[in-house]
Amino acid sequence: MIRSAKASATMLAAGLAAAAMLAAGHAQAAIWVLDYTATDGNSPFEADLTLVTSDTVNSVGGYNVQSVTGDVDGDTVTALIANPGLPNASYSADGWFIYDNVFFADNAGGTAAPVLSNPGLLFASASGAEYNLFSDNATTYELYQARPGEGFTEHSAGLLTAVDPPAGGLGAIPEPAGWALMILGFGGAGALIRRRRANLATA
Repeated sequence: MIRSAKASATMLAAGLAAAAMLAAGHAQAAIWVLDYTATDGNSPFEADLTLVTSDTVNSVGGYNVQSVTGDVDGDTVTALIANPGLPNASYSADGWFIYDNVFFADNAGGTAAPVLSNPGLLFASASGAEYNLFSDNATTYELYQARPGEGFTEHSAGLLTAVDPPAGGLGAIPEPAGWALMILGFGGAGALIRRRRANLATA
């Protein structure tokens, strides 16, 4: 079945409009680089983490953390432990930690608010350990380590810095709806080029 150029253009416009509506319903993701250093001489001593967060503010005024990578004293982070009560705090399955996986990127009222909540992040590592990184206040953070069958094994207090990499570096990354919109756009452009070539060939 051969469609007219007008019908093809109408279908393309409808597809792009649908993809745009889908994309509008989803947030872009933002990347943050976090560096923790213990100041009390205890371990864990250092954590270098990269967070991917939604850029849509959640019901508690923060941003849902979608993933975490990096390492704690060389122990590779393998996964963010999902929070079933997001954005509210939950207990970990083993009962050792309370966490929420919420990141606060903005300063409330211009004051220096902590970038992590008091429940903080919970993530797993290649060694089998679980880590909980959270804030006590705007300047002091704590990092706990626990291991299966042992419970809490390490704990330190220290400082945390968070950097939002500039655009063109890590920056914001598209979510699936954004990719769908781009793919439809490239597909539509390709379809129009093919139709023009076909019209030229028949002419």
